[in-house]
Amino acid sequence: MPIRRDPIRDAERRARWQLDEVLRDLRAARQAAGTSQRTVAAALGRSPQLVSAWELGDLLPDPIQLARWGAAVGLDVTPRAYAGGSPLRDAGQLRILVRARATIGEEWAWQTEVPVSADPLDRRAFDAVLSRDEIRIGLEVISRLTDAQAQVRGALLKQQAAGLDRAVLVVARTRHNRAALQQASASLAPSFPLDSRELGFHLRAGRMPGANGVLVV
Repeated sequence: MPIRRDPIRDAERRARWQLDEVLRDLRAARQAAGTSQRTVAAALGRSPQLVSAWELGDLLPDPIQLARWGAAVGLDVTPRAYAGGSPLRDAGQLRILVRARATIGEEWAWQTEVPVSADPLDRRAFDAVLSRDEIRIGLEVISRLTDAQAQVRGALLKQQAAGLDRAVLVVARTRHNRAALQQASASLAPSFPLDSRELGFHLRAGRMPGANGVLVV
């Protein structure tokens, strides 16, 4: 007999998996800053034992505690709701991907909606992955650039988890995005240094770019 899935239980498992990811990020940020659990606890008005229990996942902080804890170690932690299905259901994003393919050409094999990992709890996916020989490049479609730091960080985490050679932010060519790209240049440059012209040149030639980049289409 087929196994019946419990959508509520599945949602609980996904939420816990995502929370564990946040807890690991918070612990790593504290350690990278050379800050002790006691120092963080003092900033939050909590005990070091409680902070230790949070980091181990033995106790779960509520969203307000998470936000305060993030601020104490230099991270912005905010709960967000998002559609559980395909991130490319938006026709606008699909049009952007079509323009990207026309810009890049057919030197690459294309796959769309490529999962980041085989873990069923990890629902992240690249909008497209280009492959040629042993090279794999993930494309992340951005119809509207808003929180550049968060969008860059999300793309880099997916690139690392998927083990891809390069990641490309595919940004819609709009007045808003042109202004946002200028304003966000300091956030983008370290991780996505190649501009649209140089990136397109390498991709059209079927070559792996020397670094990650932003493709405006």
